[in-house]
Amino acid sequence: MEEPFTKIVSQIFNNWTALRLAVEHSDKSNSKQAATEFLNYMVQFCLYENNVDLESIQDALEDILDEEFETICEDESPKQVANVLFKFLILLKEGKTAECEIEFQKLPTANTQWLNQQSRVQEIRNGDSSSDSDDDISPETPMEDDGWIEVKGRKKR
Repeated sequence: MEEPFTKIVSQIFNNWTALRLAVEHSDKSNSKQAATEFLNYMVQFCLYENNVDLESIQDALEDILDEEFETICEDESPKQVANVLFKFLILLKEGKTAECEIEFQKLPTANTQWLNQQSRVQEIRNGDSSSDSDDDISPETPMEDDGWIEVKGRKKR
């Protein structure tokens, strides 16, 4: 039951604009990782927490958005997301996998699976950029005592 529910939560989170904006505008360098952990936590919370109901799912969503991303949604989206998650949770717990699959197909599809991809911004923050700008700094470039590196301009041809 965990695998199908993870797929469902992933689809919902990838379509959740408030979460995406919270991640994109976060000051934390690991906000995308935090969003992935948020997804995994919600799967575990919904499936294994005792007496999970609509209100507890909504509270968990709101608490994590506030604590991890410093975001408070005024658009009622945590309530809407909680409703959808709870609906799928009930279907799976009742063993209605066919109905669950039908409802899953009705979910909007994201243009990109941003939560499952390595973003360009994250690559740049982590120094994994493969752009040509790194050509100016060679391993032989000495670092000065103050921690700065002098980058010389390219020679004109």
